[in-house]
Amino acid sequence: MSNQFSYSAIHTFTVVTQTLSFSRAAATLHITPSAVSHQMKLLEAHIGVPLFKRQAKGVGLTDAGHALMHSANKGISLIQIGVANSIAAASQRSLHIAAIPSLAQNWLIPRLSHFYKVHPDINVIVHAQDQLVDFSTAPIDAHLHFGDGYAQQAYAQFLADEYIYPVCHPQLLLQKSNADIQHLIASHALLQYDAAVEDAPSNVSWQMWLKKLNITTSQPMQHRHFSHVTLALEAAKHQQGLALAWHHIVDNDIKRETLVRCHTQSLKLDYGYYLVSPEQPEPHSDLAVFTTWVREQFQHMKANEEAST
Repeated sequence: MSNQFSYSAIHTFTVVTQTLSFSRAAATLHITPSAVSHQMKLLEAHIGVPLFKRQAKGVGLTDAGHALMHSANKGISLIQIGVANSIAAASQRSLHIAAIPSLAQNWLIPRLSHFYKVHPDINVIVHAQDQLVDFSTAPIDAHLHFGDGYAQQAYAQFLADEYIYPVCHPQLLLQKSNADIQHLIASHALLQYDAAVEDAPSNVSWQMWLKKLNITTSQPMQHRHFSHVTLALEAAKHQQGLALAWHHIVDNDIKRETLVRCHTQSLKLDYGYYLVSPEQPEPHSDLAVFTTWVREQFQHMKANEEAST
């Protein structure tokens, strides 16, 4: 028995099993009955067993024919689904965008509804990635990255600066008759994002923030540490302490009042947000469209804040 089977023969076989007639199958397939008969004879020869019982009117299936029918119908159906999915995938334009996880979760994804509204034909596939993507090995179109803007053998477009300030759950402010920052840090744990290697030079710890603002306390401070900004903010939402929040990442929580600022002073980080790509996007390309949109989102956020102050 040969392991090489003709797709055309298997497809024809499935049509014959539905009609139990070579002539009706031929009409369905727009070929001649003799062509159907020839394909079925070749298929039987390849398999080495009879599949049909020739009858006065049409054909019937042997036990072997019944056994093949179920698998063949399933196989043809899967192939047709695969072809349809392949065509759909080819017709849909996709962008693979990496982003630092906290910004992806709290800033990018909430805004993608707007992107799809204005660009419904472009699908954005988001990849959570802290370290700058190696475009030579990863199938990523661009990386929404936090850094100094230096990207060897890549093109980096500046998007926005980042600022930090302390936040906490609103209930913590209500629990204290004196809710100034000195009393708060003396009474609650300080939730600290421990920066990764790439953004460590720009990160500001609680000790650094307090020193820059000349804030002192006689009480020992309790620190809790987290690998991502979002995790520190999540702990703050559960009233576990005060977090140093990154403005773009905490903005939605501030608007929803799930977190509140507990000091008015902001500090600008040395690094900022960049969209990094292997090369400068071609004009009117999907990446250029996404670049313009993401830049506008940062600009709109800044303009709205300036208008409200």
